[in-house]
Amino acid sequence: MAAAIAAGAARADDGSKPPVVYKDPTPRADILDTPALKRNILALSFKQPPAGLTVPRVKVEGASGLRDLRFQPGLTLLSLWAPWCAPCLVELRDLAARRRLFEGKRFRMLPVLTGPRGEISLGEARAALAKVGAETMEVTIDRSPGSRVLLETLALRERPGGSGLGGNLPCNLLVDEEGRVLARQFGAPLDLKLEPGQLPTAEMRANARTRWAGAEGEALLGALQRGEVAGAPAPRLVG
Repeated sequence: MAAAIAAGAARADDGSKPPVVYKDPTPRADILDTPALKRNILALSFKQPPAGLTVPRVKVEGASGLRDLRFQPGLTLLSLWAPWCAPCLVELRDLAARRRLFEGKRFRMLPVLTGPRGEISLGEARAALAKVGAETMEVTIDRSPGSRVLLETLALRERPGGSGLGGNLPCNLLVDEEGRVLARQFGAPLDLKLEPGQLPTAEMRANARTRWAGAEGEALLGALQRGEVAGAPAPRLVG
């Protein structure tokens, strides 16, 4: 279900032509392959990235001005988005509602606007987030040439049918402090309550929340906040 939702549902009840369903054969991310997350569909939607994938050196603009894109110790959920990407905005709305509860010393969320369809200011980016209720999210814009380097480096994947590579948003990446990509997710998996054999309508998809807003999102974000991921160092005993 998660793969189908991320790439587009099967035929809708309203008779509209469905997008192609693409089941990503990439294995799940090693870092999230833990007993606690074994059946977590949201965690399963994070795939093992291509070997050696790292965040390129780019300038980004935020509230403090222009700076190099850097990451804090621990893990960062780097969310690539653009104002033209409706699923991105839905996902950021749900992540914004979780941000204060789950960010900490080991984990933070960092949305970065990339691949806009024209020049965009910080004010315009803030307005796009505020419109969907995600105004508490930090506004950061990819200021590489064309504001597209992050999109073209990190969000490329094989198109369905083997028709070459294409940039895909939303794209979430779990990144360490050195900028190494440890897990990558495309799409915004929706939390749809369907009866057996029922297919989602366009209205159902438009009004649905993403899995970040539900129990699976809470479990995954909690594990990231506490550092409970595969390969994480064991806590030091004091005494």
